[in-house]
Amino acid sequence: PADPANLDTETKITQQAGQVWFPNSAYKTAQAIKDFNREELPLIIFANWRGFSGGMRDMYGEILKYGAYIVDGLVEYKQPVFVYIPPFGELRGGAWVVVDPKINPDVMEMYADKDSRGGVLEPEGTVTVQFKQRDIVQTMKRIDPLYNELFTKNGKEEMTHEERKKRVAELRNREAYLMPAYHMISTTFAELHDTPQRMAAKGVIREILDWRTAREFFYWKVKRRILEFDVEKKLKAANKKLNHGQMLSMLRRWFIESKGPVQNYLWDDDRAVVAWWVTQRNSNPFQII
Repeated sequence: PADPANLDTETKITQQAGQVWFPNSAYKTAQAIKDFNREELPLIIFANWRGFSGGMRDMYGEILKYGAYIVDGLVEYKQPVFVYIPPFGELRGGAWVVVDPKINPDVMEMYADKDSRGGVLEPEGTVTVQFKQRDIVQTMKRIDPLYNELFTKNGKEEMTHEERKKRVAELRNREAYLMPAYHMISTTFAELHDTPQRMAAKGVIREILDWRTAREFFYWKVKRRILEFDVEKKLKAANKKLNHGQMLSMLRRWFIESKGPVQNYLWDDDRAVVAWWVTQRNSNPFQII
């Protein structure tokens, strides 16, 4: 029995799809985020979800509420948060919505591997909405000479009922022959909008990463953000009117003044900035920097 104290109970096994948030898994995710925040730890999310489950049973299980819990946890987060789409992973639908950096732009950043995919709609869904079958038929008429010839003759020439029926059958056969290829091309074209290069061009991710160097990249990125957040807390204590953007501009100005205008490009090098933080902190521990 499932419960040794009750012999009438029995084990029930339910299958759940992968890469999908169900009510119980969404609640666990939200709870983990809140626990990390309570412990004042930086957070790295390996995002590989296609969305939330949307069945009637899941709606009854309050999937919307637990998805909102994830958003609440990220809104309240006070430490650096990094969202990373791993190789061959994908971030879709409502899953993208609840981990989008715009939820808390002061602490959240999103990165994607060069072999990952991301977008609210999957390519098949995009084609279904934006490039319907009638649009594909119009494209066939414009591109395929044989289909265009059959279509033109069917509309203009005088013919008997049997001849017209034969021409319509030929037209439909040609359409059925071309449809798989045209659908595949349109799906491939829609998938190009989900590539990391397109995500970076639209500004929804900070940078495209390679899995082989991702560990080193996040090591220095997390270390830099922790040091920056520590300094920002001290600045905030000294002047509560400062916001995140103003404090970041102030830190950048101090870095350039220390390194000189010639080396201002090093501000984008996490390792160089970390070394500068450590040097400044060790040189005079009684100052903020």
